[in-house]
Amino acid sequence: MKRIIKISILSLALLISPVFANNLFNVSIGKTQFQVKKAGVLVNDKVLKTEFSPYIKQGRTFVPIREITENLGAEVKWNNLDKSIKISLNGDTIDMKINSPNVSVNGKKISLDNAQAPQLALYSSPRKETKTMVPLRFISETFGYEVDWNNDELRAEIKTDKSKSIAEGDDKENSKDTKKGKNSKNNKKTKSKNKSIDSKSIFDNDYFQSNQEKRETNKIKKEIEDGNKEKVFDQADLEKSDEKAKRVIKDRIEVNGKLKIVIDPGHGGKDSGAIALDGETYEKTVNLLVAERLMDKLSANSEISPTITRTRDEYIQLLDRAGVSNNEDAHLFLSIHFNSADNSSAKGIEVLYASEKNIRIKDTVQKNFANCLQKALIKETGAVNRGIINRPAIVVLNKTKNVAALAELGFLSNPDELEKIKDPDYIDKLAQGLYNGIVDYMNTYVDK
Repeated sequence: MKRIIKISILSLALLISPVFANNLFNVSIGKTQFQVKKAGVLVNDKVLKTEFSPYIKQGRTFVPIREITENLGAEVKWNNLDKSIKISLNGDTIDMKINSPNVSVNGKKISLDNAQAPQLALYSSPRKETKTMVPLRFISETFGYEVDWNNDELRAEIKTDKSKSIAEGDDKENSKDTKKGKNSKNNKKTKSKNKSIDSKSIFDNDYFQSNQEKRETNKIKKEIEDGNKEKVFDQADLEKSDEKAKRVIKDRIEVNGKLKIVIDPGHGGKDSGAIALDGETYEKTVNLLVAERLMDKLSANSEISPTITRTRDEYIQLLDRAGVSNNEDAHLFLSIHFNSADNSSAKGIEVLYASEKNIRIKDTVQKNFANCLQKALIKETGAVNRGIINRPAIVVLNKTKNVAALAELGFLSNPDELEKIKDPDYIDKLAQGLYNGIVDYMNTYVDK
């Protein structure tokens, strides 16, 4: 009986193993061989049939350029001299070069992250041939198409029957209502009055953003036309009444009662954020782990009233995250993230802020909070100090009225830091560092 069971298990293993093995294959890019994961593509619910399989590399889906552009109805021109690509569709043009993250959309320069740069991949199967591979999501979304990711099937799903987006600079834009922001911790719901806009824009360079964040960031504009002009986010938009009015910038904040702070675990739901080297650790998950530990510490402090934007794996739009903070009249806003880079040696902690010099809805010095957080994090963890950085283009920083910061707590793309991040004790150190930074700011810059 035992022998029969052993044979059955062995047979099952032999049947299962090829399934997983068939998902992986090797391609050569330049002089380096990479093991990549096979990806599927649906265009309007029809399978994209390609002789050479699309693949996932560093969390990005790449497809052979001819196959995807033909299915989208685009025209492609290849310049072999400088290895440049011109893709045209319905009057829009994308210019790209092999191995370069610098692209041009309708003449506007955009910098992608290095992991999205077009590449020449040498396949060994079905035959030895070099194919020009381009980032699927960027190409599709730039032409105004909707892209969703089916993680169970490892498949990108493109819809081309959506209304086309309007290029940056146009006044008329299509709008749609965003989802409600939820304050799950306190069982409150915050309705966001904003509208999200389909638009192409320039990404904020030198800061890792998921594709979903980039898509949202590119949709957000100052005003939309929907019959009457509305503010994108009325509570947190730029004042227009008197451009020459002198603002009074405060160094400190006044608090009557408890210090109210919103903790925002970045990403969630369909937006996984950065994916670690092991392919198993998602930024959205570790963001929430740190946030939950931090909430416990803050809740134990009788002088602080914390709120969290999400308590489970759910997707919340960027403006709705800012909306929780503005509608709660919070004093502080802290978004929790982890970093990723094409260079696996990049490591360390940094805190981002949007200077009041760049964002006119803010009347309090922003970098003081970032400084307190950064110092406390480095002291608690001993991590590499990457300093504080002004990033006024980040939505959750420029659409919050209050003092706000975004903490990048380490690189999931660095093998050494990844091992630490997977350790629950280190997660607690990160939460403790953030807590200490908040308390330091409260003791130094808050008047009661």
